Amino acid sequence: MRESRDVVVVGGGPAGSAFAAILGKYAPEVRVTVLEAARHPRYHVGESTVPVINSVFRDLELFDQLYDGRFVRKMGVTFVWGRDRRPWDADYLEIETLPHREGADVINVVGQDFSDLLRTERRRDIPLTAINVRRAEFDALLCNQARHFGAEVREGTKATRLVRDAAGAVAAVEWADDAGRSGRIDTPFVLDASGLRAFCGGADREYDPAMANFAVNGYLSGADWKVLFKGRRDATTVFIASVEQGWIWYIPIADDIISVGAVTRTDHFKERLRDTDLESFFWEMVRGCAEIEPLVRDAWLRDDVMPDGRKVAAHKDWTGWAKSPVGPGWAAAGDAAIFIDPILSSGLTLAVQSGHRAAYTYNTARKRPDLDATALWQAYADYIRGEAGSYLALARYFYGNNVAADSVWWQAQRLVNHGGRLDLDPRAAFTMATAGFFPTPKAISVEIMAPLLQGLAGTDANLFDIYHEDGLPADDADLDPMGLEITTPFHLALRTQPDEIKAPDGMLTVFHDLVPDAFDFAHRLQANPCRVAPALAPVVDAFGRFDRVADLVAAAPGLLPPGFAPADAVRASTRALVRNAARKGFVRLSPEG
Repeated sequence: MRESRDVVVVGGGPAGSAFAAILGKYAPEVRVTVLEAARHPRYHVGESTVPVINSVFRDLELFDQLYDGRFVRKMGVTFVWGRDRRPWDADYLEIETLPHREGADVINVVGQDFSDLLRTERRRDIPLTAINVRRAEFDALLCNQARHFGAEVREGTKATRLVRDAAGAVAAVEWADDAGRSGRIDTPFVLDASGLRAFCGGADREYDPAMANFAVNGYLSGADWKVLFKGRRDATTVFIASVEQGWIWYIPIADDIISVGAVTRTDHFKERLRDTDLESFFWEMVRGCAEIEPLVRDAWLRDDVMPDGRKVAAHKDWTGWAKSPVGPGWAAAGDAAIFIDPILSSGLTLAVQSGHRAAYTYNTARKRPDLDATALWQAYADYIRGEAGSYLALARYFYGNNVAADSVWWQAQRLVNHGGRLDLDPRAAFTMATAGFFPTPKAISVEIMAPLLQGLAGTDANLFDIYHEDGLPADDADLDPMGLEITTPFHLALRTQPDEIKAPDGMLTVFHDLVPDAFDFAHRLQANPCRVAPALAPVVDAFGRFDRVADLVAAAPGLLPPGFAPADAVRASTRALVRNAARKGFVRLSPEG
């Protein structure tokens, strides 16, 4: 059977469903087919979201359903990560400990209102919370929303081969379903939301050697909740605790279902599995955590959450990303584009965010033929790398500064991540990271950052100004005597983002900005967004040829076509570029000049 569609989505999980739903909402005339190999409801690990996702839920018209009580509300993240094993909160909540049975402590969280910390005067109707979901129900809900907005969804249908034309562009997708049928869909565009299978990008991926981890997880009943919200069992925080050989997550996803997982290095995982079975290894890790062991003494592993009656499962949690998440006629979203270590619960949020942004990019490219479509998709690639890079940089820093255990595992993490050079209290280090000192993780929203700083730093300062006070001279002319050093290569490129002022309309605002070349600086993409005239590209390209601001400013007028603009205007624009590059961390300015 041979057919034709405008778009084929490979994968009906959160990324693919979000893409198909948003595209159907804003471009109902586009013919979209989603190919999902499994049938909903189907199991998937990764149950926790981050508050920044709520604006996307609203655009998907799912917010009210997701927050109607069917899922556990997530009020933050509670860590046991320091030497003293004292719980501390990485969100906007205040912790109290209440005595519980047999010496165990259940943490009771009392919410605080941090709305006065918001800089913007616009009304904020997005609650500063998130949700812990049961993925079978959540994924089915998103997939049905794609249907609601007009997408054709074929469950039980696997994409088997990507067909390209002579020029290497996407031409078709071949498929086979669980009823024995097969066929081909001719299409000019494929959204690869196939997860780590990476249908379009394949094996062309890079991996972070510092994040070569394995996770083993299961679902407990008969276990106590670790964290309660005002004594109730309808809201909680994700509980994260470091142990000798890694760390544990403990996440209630229903009244009597706790998602529990243990993350450890791949080499330790393989070594232990030589003489023990997976379920025994799971209990060994979980019961080895003093903060969790009393909660699970009467617990048992469920056999009705995972498929085929499995009680535990192992997952390769090796952080990696597609070398290029876009190509001729295709783009990747979710894990197919990038997978980040789960320490910050970013995976589900990044999947939905990337599918949402991919739909906006497709729609903008379709409705704005005056724009270069290749540049638009590269801007999408820069965006998802920036968002994911923010979480990755923070995870690296968090791992590298855990001094909770002196085990070989944690020594290796500190060595690989930071060369053993940092000697910082883990809480202070994490505070510095989230404050923008190293680095500025824009992807983790200010709703989380400000209370985190308040809770860990114990300060009453205006925390939001940390993001805006750059230490540079107020007068641009005072930049001239300063020395200029490039910290990472960068260039002038197209940037896109939804308009945050007006109501969502499926279109992106398009402008030019300074964009880093290296992935390790991708997390700085969103820092200090600025609009730069495309004509100034020769000036941007010249930064690396000068070691003094004054010399770059003096040369700038001669880098542009004669008569393009008055020399004084070019020099002023160049100083503004220097200031913006310094704020983003792409250049270092020294007063000695």
